[in-house]
Amino acid sequence: MSRTKIKICGLFRLCDAEYVNRAMPDYAGLVFCDKSRRYVSPAAAAKLRKEIDNRIPTVGVFVDADRELVIRLCRDKTISIAQLHGDEDEIYISALRRELPGIEIWKAFKIAGEKDVESAAGSGADMVLLDNGGGTGESFDWSLIKSFPRSFIIAGGLKPENIGEAVSLLRPYGVDLSSGVETGGLKDFSKISAAVAAARGSE
Repeated sequence: MSRTKIKICGLFRLCDAEYVNRAMPDYAGLVFCDKSRRYVSPAAAAKLRKEIDNRIPTVGVFVDADRELVIRLCRDKTISIAQLHGDEDEIYISALRRELPGIEIWKAFKIAGEKDVESAAGSGADMVLLDNGGGTGESFDWSLIKSFPRSFIIAGGLKPENIGEAVSLLRPYGVDLSSGVETGGLKDFSKISAAVAAARGSE
């Protein structure tokens, strides 16, 4: 099995870019939802992209955003991947795919029961992200996805201390962390470094 990927999400300070450059996760996430405390404007995101190592793809996180915003950020190479966290449907995903050939589209699903698992499994997105929803930093019932039929990224409640358990139990394509690598609401390099080491040492 290939090594589990790790995404550090919610970067918004220039020092956050320095932290990921030192730790070298597989992906860096930028949040474009203005209700989030980790929100970055397109202009701020462009500056961050210039500071982040070119070997680290940037993932734009959107919640029911105007498609033109997603398209523009992909075309100007601020982001390499679009991650959808709202009520975006298959029509929205198909329209993005037509406009952005070659760009990966990820879709997040709140997993609270079997119907959510079925919806995620049937998504037309390139990758699905399974979360507890709401950005609470808490995990969901992992037993719901023990036999999930496609590759997925797991999020919600992950931190350096439990990444190994998540990887060994679920064998996800990737793990996605934000609050789990923060101290006082800000990214913490020591936690980012520990999370990357945990993800890469748990196979």
